[in-house]
Amino acid sequence: MNLAYGLLKYQKKYISLNKYLKLSLKIFAWIVGSIIGLLLLIIILIQIPAIQNILKNKVITYLEGKFKTPVKIDKIEIGLPKKLVLRGFYFESQTKDTLLAGDKLAVDISLFKILDNQIEINSLDLNGIITNINRGQDSVFNFDYMIKAFVSDQAKLATPTDTSTAMKFSVNKINLDKIRIRFKDAITKNDVNVYLNHFDTNIKKFDLDKLDFKIPKITLNGLNVKLKQGFLEKAAQNAVATADAASASPNLKLDIGTIDLQKIVLAYDNAGTNLNTQLNLGKLLVDFNEINLKKQLVDIKTIEFSNTKGNLVLGKELKDAVKKATTTDTSSASENASWKVNLRKADFTNIAFAFDDMNAPRQKKRMDFMHLDLKNINLNADNFYYSLDTISGDINQFTLKDKSGLNVQELKTNFFYGPKNAFLKNLYLKTPQTLLKDEIIVRYPSIISLSKTPGQLYIDANINGSKLGFKDILLLVPTLSKTAPFNTMPNAVMNINSRVIGQVKDIKIPKLEISGIGNTRIAASGNIKGLPNIDKAYFDLTIKDFRSTSKDINAFIPKGTIPSNIQLPSTFGAKGFFKGGINNFNTNLALASNYGAAKIKASFDQRVKNKERYQAMADIDNFNVGKLIKNDSVGRISLRANIKGIGLDPKTANATLNGTLIKAVYNKYTYRNLALKGSIANGLFKAAADMKDPNLY
Repeated sequence: MNLAYGLLKYQKKYISLNKYLKLSLKIFAWIVGSIIGLLLLIIILIQIPAIQNILKNKVITYLEGKFKTPVKIDKIEIGLPKKLVLRGFYFESQTKDTLLAGDKLAVDISLFKILDNQIEINSLDLNGIITNINRGQDSVFNFDYMIKAFVSDQAKLATPTDTSTAMKFSVNKINLDKIRIRFKDAITKNDVNVYLNHFDTNIKKFDLDKLDFKIPKITLNGLNVKLKQGFLEKAAQNAVATADAASASPNLKLDIGTIDLQKIVLAYDNAGTNLNTQLNLGKLLVDFNEINLKKQLVDIKTIEFSNTKGNLVLGKELKDAVKKATTTDTSSASENASWKVNLRKADFTNIAFAFDDMNAPRQKKRMDFMHLDLKNINLNADNFYYSLDTISGDINQFTLKDKSGLNVQELKTNFFYGPKNAFLKNLYLKTPQTLLKDEIIVRYPSIISLSKTPGQLYIDANINGSKLGFKDILLLVPTLSKTAPFNTMPNAVMNINSRVIGQVKDIKIPKLEISGIGNTRIAASGNIKGLPNIDKAYFDLTIKDFRSTSKDINAFIPKGTIPSNIQLPSTFGAKGFFKGGINNFNTNLALASNYGAAKIKASFDQRVKNKERYQAMADIDNFNVGKLIKNDSVGRISLRANIKGIGLDPKTANATLNGTLIKAVYNKYTYRNLALKGSIANGLFKAAADMKDPNLY
């Protein structure tokens, strides 16, 4: 009985407990369901225009209460849990101007991550935005009152023991359309007007803590910027400081894929017109491989740059400001900067640029580097590399025109400039007057050695089938315009076939062929030692062929060099060799002209003043001396003579003459077989002649 009674009592308690448990579960389920239902209701309600309108009015009332300025919002769209859209909004500044207005502001933000101290913006979309930002003489911006309105509330809520970590911020997609920004600064006298038609980007990584950013593509289409700047010196110093800061931030990781810029107009005007510049950019597409700030490396896959015009006007005060800013003491980061740039492919099309330095007078007949007007700039290049001491690349095509008359119709070359060598290979440079081609290679111990020991410069040049227009030379070196032959043949085109190899101090010339300057031609080869000191140089030259005219010679040499009683042959040529220095040489030349022919073998040594040594053997064949000296009484002469002596001063010279006048025409009579002997010693001249001519008796 007792056992049965106990079981019955336990069963009643179990039934009662089970009843309460079920009831508790029902209550819990009802609460959770109510919360979920409430959330769903809220989500549904806030999608209803009437509810959104109520929320909009509450927000407007709240913001106007905080800012004490008019606020307008046409519509607020809320898509929980993360989307917020404002349409037709307007914020007025305290000076009753438009501070911020726009057609659309859409933010897709992860609201729940805010609870975890993170602001994660999945997308930001702005359309039809207008903003006006001003800073007054008191250094206060026209939006400062907004910041203070919220900062005051945060200050009340904050406690001295607040140990919360810094909020993390990230952003993914950004899309901007039809953005207009106006900025005026009374302190720096800057006035900026910006209109942006379209900008979008998709940021894959945005880590402010680790300074790690990855942006696959940036697109900007239609940007118009007008900037009037006041204090340029401060701006130039800020530019130097910015460069220092970039070099001093080695932890920054910036991974940018493609930058696509189109239809961009930039206009800049400095106070007092010290600097005026404008850029009208058609298209700039840059595809990056890598940007490594730690290694100071920029690696670019391709650059496409087209349909762009730019100009720059430089004033005196600007030059002084930039010079002062760039010569001030900079940080060690910039001093140690050694940036490297790789550009795998470049394609520039239809580029124009003008530059004017108002401090420099304009030049009329020369390449004026202070007043440029460059047009038709086109470039197709591969494998461009730049570092502090090395520049190299392959130019497939380059063209350029300048108002001065310079016209690079085509340039192709593989070029390199480095610490110990440089070259132009596969060179092809063409202008209307000039054609340079083949290759030039130079080597040197160091860059400094080029000025200190130029004789160690090694040259290997092969210039074949080339021509050099004097007009192009005068564009680059106008001072030659008063020097022969440029002053008499400014439009001449010199043809060149040449091979030069060796160090400057021992240069070999296997081939040198020059023509095109009038009717003058030269073909020679040889070796020159001792350059660049011309006084100590030794020449070993073989003249294979030299032809010229009196007209050319008179054009080459300064007026008055040839005595007035000398008339050069209208045509003449020479073959032979020249060995020795300027002051000590041997030569053997065979001359031919319309006056006649001659052979001269001579040596000359003037290293000791007043003790000059000379020896010459001359063989003159039927040469018209009368025409040479402009004397009708003298006709053609044939002569063999040997001259040997010491000294050129008649008062101290010692010399002898032995020869035979084979034939000579004088006063229309021909003399034959005249033996000549003569000497000069200490100012006394002796001469003897013997002729076997029966007509003289």
